[in-house]
Amino acid sequence: MADFLREFGGHLLASDGALRRTLGALFRPGQLTLAYLNGQRRRYLTPLRLFLSISLLSLFLLHWLRPPVPAAPQTSAGHGTAAAPDSHVLEGVGIKLGVVNGEMVCEQIPTERCNYWRRRLAADPELLQDLERTSRSYRQATRQTIFLALAPSLALLLRAAYWRRRLPFGVHMVTALHVHCGWLPVLTVLVLFSRWWPSIDLPAGLLAAFTGLGFTAVSLQRVYGGRRWATGLRMGVLTLGYLLAFVLLAGAGATWSLRQTLL
Repeated sequence: MADFLREFGGHLLASDGALRRTLGALFRPGQLTLAYLNGQRRRYLTPLRLFLSISLLSLFLLHWLRPPVPAAPQTSAGHGTAAAPDSHVLEGVGIKLGVVNGEMVCEQIPTERCNYWRRRLAADPELLQDLERTSRSYRQATRQTIFLALAPSLALLLRAAYWRRRLPFGVHMVTALHVHCGWLPVLTVLVLFSRWWPSIDLPAGLLAAFTGLGFTAVSLQRVYGGRRWATGLRMGVLTLGYLLAFVLLAGAGATWSLRQTLL
């Protein structure tokens, strides 16, 4: 991983100043998109390359910069290991497995698999915790795919919001990629702050939300033009549509992860 990042970073830095110019224009909302669409493409990194570069850096930081995990509390002598909880359920969209008040719950899972897990849980009450860790590892593997799908989703929403302009889909895709490139550093810093200082989670989240919405609104106004009140209305529709797309993709990813674990 370190060798890959070193080679990739060296390749970016050797882009004859393109990285410096790209980052300088990126954080002036809409300017990078306009410059790229107006024919100045050789002066900047391509939108996809910039998006993948920032995504890779964000994933690297989020993976490695974690606070130390506190040690598990020691059980007192004579008590043995802690008893399994009476209620512990693994749940996705249309699928559920777990124990509620000491009774096994198994929904939308084939009967033979339910019987299999019933025998396994009877033999090892802590198996649900192992299954949850396995499902979590699957979810982590799908997060990158879900995130990569968000940019095309926003591009489709932009095309719907500005359908009267009859613009090529590439214009919306470039705008969506640059908007995500502006969001990513803010979201990465927010997640890191919330990990290390949970007490500022709420104010940091509100600040990041307003920053992201403001960045997007200014970008759309500069790229697409039009009246500001119309841009504001479109922003409201885009925000709702984007949140819906995120929830659907995240739910699909979580359900797929759980099915991979249980079925």
